[in-house]
Amino acid sequence: MRWLIVLPFARPGLMGMDFADELRTLGHEVRTFAYRRDNPLYKNRGTKAAYQHWILRRLERVCLAWRPSVVLVIKGGPITPELIRRVKARLDTLFVNFFPDNPLWMLPFEAIEAYDLFCTKERYAMRSLAQVGLRNLAYLPMYCVPDAHHPVTPTAEESQRWGAPVSFVGNRYPYRERFVRELLAYPLRVWGDGWASGPDRAVRAIAGPPVFGREKLLVYAASTVSLNHHHPMNDIVGVNTRTFELAAAGACQLVDLKEDLRDLFKPGEEVVAYRDLGELRKQLDFYLAHPDEARAIGEHARRRALAEHTLRHRVEEMLATLAERHGRRA
Repeated sequence: MRWLIVLPFARPGLMGMDFADELRTLGHEVRTFAYRRDNPLYKNRGTKAAYQHWILRRLERVCLAWRPSVVLVIKGGPITPELIRRVKARLDTLFVNFFPDNPLWMLPFEAIEAYDLFCTKERYAMRSLAQVGLRNLAYLPMYCVPDAHHPVTPTAEESQRWGAPVSFVGNRYPYRERFVRELLAYPLRVWGDGWASGPDRAVRAIAGPPVFGREKLLVYAASTVSLNHHHPMNDIVGVNTRTFELAAAGACQLVDLKEDLRDLFKPGEEVVAYRDLGELRKQLDFYLAHPDEARAIGEHARRRALAEHTLRHRVEEMLATLAERHGRRA
């Protein structure tokens, strides 16, 4: 099949580009279309609307010229129902959305309704939308990419530079800084944009720079435990990407217990789950005192991630759903 993947940025390593690589590996013909790009017109309030209109018209022309079997939109806030209707009126094309956040918070109802298939990791959103009659919904959790998320063995120098008994990787936001301040009594380091320039001196003292690729894997490998705290508004019952990345890297993660987590990993065996800060502190105390048990949990998590939660698994689920509901077979 021909797939046009519509994504924010067409840069290697970003979500959407991994779908393109996986689909090509499976023998599909794939092109990409970036709807944000690094363009000052998009970021300027006075020109953003005109830029988005221009992008939508360009996307429409690409669809009509190339005639894809499936248009897979990653997130796609600027993609309007009107654009989808215009293209579908002229082409036998399916529009699919893979939405990695909470759509109830970020998308208008009409945009969700316009897709032939809307894939969400958020079962709470699925239940809410199904109650008003939407039938285009599918549950598709996040995933790992084994080529990018895997264990590494740091040297002694790398362990010194990137290691900490407790680590957190992710950019600074106010809610995350509040969370980190609650844990300053522990041997913690944080990695990501904004921490080193934040308002709290104690947090700045444990801050490292943003990490990507091998550096991020080194942080995971050189830490006894890795924190994974979900966004309090974005992740209602669903599980974030970091859950799968940490698991595939063989890290022992301490993660707040979301409703969907139990179906994906076994708390106590493959992840360490907590329901509140008091329980988190007890888990930290135990696993920092028992690093071998922490290491075993990371190994179990990796086996589960590779067996059930790779991008290949998610692509195959998407293909199966398209075949079942719309008769599109690879």
